[in-house]
Amino acid sequence: MIRRILLFAVGFCLALSTTLVLVKGADGGKAKNVIYQGQAQPQTGNGSSKFSIDTSPIIFYLGTVNYKYHVLLIRVKNDTDAPLKLSKDQDTIDLRFADGLTVKGVLNLPAADRASWDGLDAEIRTAVAYPEVVPAHEEEGIYLYVRIGDVKGPRKKHEMPSSITYAIKSLSRPVELRPPGVSKA
Repeated sequence: MIRRILLFAVGFCLALSTTLVLVKGADGGKAKNVIYQGQAQPQTGNGSSKFSIDTSPIIFYLGTVNYKYHVLLIRVKNDTDAPLKLSKDQDTIDLRFADGLTVKGVLNLPAADRASWDGLDAEIRTAVAYPEVVPAHEEEGIYLYVRIGDVKGPRKKHEMPSSITYAIKSLSRPVELRPPGVSKA
């Protein structure tokens, strides 16, 4: 009887330790988010505008518009006393990948692909249209579209860009969005 209890106790301890090792090793690798951050100073005045993207490779590569574009949401928080003026025709965005591939993103989807734009519901078009301004002390979402065909290699490997360069005409320098701890190349 004591032998059975001892064997049960040893078996239970082994099972428990194996479970703890498996749980500790399960780091959620597939579901880990990639967070990009950047900041811009206004031409005049105090404060700054903060830019961020929080997504995962799976969400980025699964989420598409008409199976033509992947989508990222850039959150812009304007912590200045002046509005941040945007220009859908003159602002640009580039995504750089670790292997050196640089891809142009699309900020103005109606100009780039009228058919895809027209295929969206009116409410969605209103929600995702490139804004003209981020008001002072406000936050705005900006949708960035990436042509699926332009990221075939990174898509297969579920790779995210190493950096995103967002050039806003009203700012003196482009905003570099990078994951924390990633230095400029």
